[in-house]
Amino acid sequence: MNKKEILREYKAKIKQLKKFDLYYYDKSRPLVSDQIYDNFKKEILSLEKKNYFLKSKDSPQKLFGYKPSKNFKKILHKVPMLSLANAFSEEDLYNFEKKNI
Repeated sequence: MNKKEILREYKAKIKQLKKFDLYYYDKSRPLVSDQIYDNFKKEILSLEKKNYFLKSKDSPQKLFGYKPSKNFKKILHKVPMLSLANAFSEEDLYNFEKKNI
């Protein structure tokens, strides 16, 4: 693939990621599973790593998630809410639990 094709693919993936974020965070209707989403982000990060010329203000390296929906109310949790850090298997859950004990 030449630079132009790589850039076209990259921009399309960034656009798709923004759509995934909109539906997940704002509309509360995810278009894909968390695992597919995470793998998609990894593809973008891999493209950026292999191709120094790829830069976007919407890169997963620079953004985290999406602006919170106005439908959510703020509440105080007695125990901190922790992320499962992309746990997709029993082993992943076990490792998460070990880190947080």
